[in-house]
Amino acid sequence: MRFAHRAVTIALKEPFASNTGVTTEVRQSVVELDWEGLRGYGTARGADPAEVGACAPLLADVSSPYELRRVMDRLAGAGIGPAARCAVDLALHDLLGKACGQPLHRLWGLAGLPVPPTALSIGACPDGELRSRARELAGWPVLKLKLTPEDDGSRAGVLASVYGGRIRVDGNGSWSPDRALEVARTLHRHGVEILEQPVPPGDPDALRYVHERSPIPVYADEDCAGPEDIGRLRGRVGGVNVKLVKCGGLRAARETVTLARRAGLRVMLGCKLESALGVSAMTQLAPLADELDLDGHLGLVGDPFAGPAVERGEIGLPTAPGLGAITTGTDYGDN
Repeated sequence: MRFAHRAVTIALKEPFASNTGVTTEVRQSVVELDWEGLRGYGTARGADPAEVGACAPLLADVSSPYELRRVMDRLAGAGIGPAARCAVDLALHDLLGKACGQPLHRLWGLAGLPVPPTALSIGACPDGELRSRARELAGWPVLKLKLTPEDDGSRAGVLASVYGGRIRVDGNGSWSPDRALEVARTLHRHGVEILEQPVPPGDPDALRYVHERSPIPVYADEDCAGPEDIGRLRGRVGGVNVKLVKCGGLRAARETVTLARRAGLRVMLGCKLESALGVSAMTQLAPLADELDLDGHLGLVGDPFAGPAVERGEIGLPTAPGLGAITTGTDYGDN
């Protein structure tokens, strides 16, 4: 099995502002695995290229993608971080699907299940821009509003004044527990249905404090990195936002979803601002979700991959084998 990787930089059509700053481009690593005439692709935003390259010798004796579990356990045991593991995991899953000639959701028996609509995120922006953006997106069933530490929740009211659909809010760890409760009460008055990560990650008791008192459901995002976090989040939140780059790939994401269900938590499947390759991968699990936040590829320019079609919140399950993403540039050859 031949291993190769490269760093890719993709521009955004418009800058996106959040609690973590303003993003104008996304940088991610793309892994390519060649096996018996097939090529599997994997990716992860924010993966250290040097760490991705360090995976090569650990795959030197791997003869097929059917060894996925052994490979991923080896990478974890060698201290490879979740982002780099994610890129390898996706490439192996892509090969598995292509070897069988089917998209992964069909191989997992998920065909025919309903798929919830995906939210579209609106970054931090002035009220006038927020109103204008909301009017443009009037046909979308769900919008997610990014808030910052300076926000008191009233911007949700600005959005609700011109938008009649469902609204979710992502706090990105912006507030103290008591301040988060004040914001949650304001959000509730404006009909917001979910509040993600209102407090900084790393303090599950702070999450529980807000969860037990909030008038709207509280979800963990940064506090849910993978399956190992579900036990400590049980009873402390109403749901979790699962992302591939945090978990380390599809294998860990599926396990996280399963454990979350057993713990009585609702499941949101999310993504970063990232290539359609990563979004296509997570879309394979879409039938298992209560909520989707899979819009990370929609604002990119020059994405080397084409992913699932999204029409006013309705996201189509990929039909191509494997992850279902199709290469768009000659630099990536044929799928």
